[in-house]
Amino acid sequence: MKRRIYIIATFAIMHALSSSQLVSAEEVIDQTKETPIIITVIDNDDGTGVDPLDPTDPTQKNLLLETVPKNYQFKTKLQGQTVTAAAKSQETLAVFNDRIKREWSVKAQVVDNQLRIVRSNEQLTVTSFKINQTELVGTGATGIVAQAATNKTAQNNTGVIKTAISDLSIVFNDLNRELIAGDALEGTISYKLYNTPNAQ
Repeated sequence: MKRRIYIIATFAIMHALSSSQLVSAEEVIDQTKETPIIITVIDNDDGTGVDPLDPTDPTQKNLLLETVPKNYQFKTKLQGQTVTAAAKSQETLAVFNDRIKREWSVKAQVVDNQLRIVRSNEQLTVTSFKINQTELVGTGATGIVAQAATNKTAQNNTGVIKTAISDLSIVFNDLNRELIAGDALEGTISYKLYNTPNAQ
């Protein structure tokens, strides 16, 4: 009986010593070293001349239309059958691109070339809409509001490329003289990104 008690006590003492050694483990002084991290961002060009962009892939991340202006706000007075308005903007349009040599362009257009009178739902035809002096409506209008630089560099054609939207003008018809003071009109500008210089 005494021998059994002795063995159990010895085991308890050894377990306590082992636990004490684990708790007292500490960092070894002056034994710290570091490895620097260096990441080089390279152009997405493997030298074959083949652009890896697949414009038909909705999940591609090579060329993206990141942001477009939130809204364009105009104010105008009643002017008769043809109404003209101009506005200043501080909005930007942003495109992401990962390849220096890649061509791209953004085309904008007035959806259906129409404005809607909120009060009556009447449609008014837009005959001109200009963004930064670029015409979006009518025969011969390219609608290109942003595009890759002619002389492309990493600085001007990779990463997020921003185009400032500053000057706006619109002309629309009110042939039936529907407008009254206090009316609000709504319309939409759509933007499409192309991997070509001429949005075609």
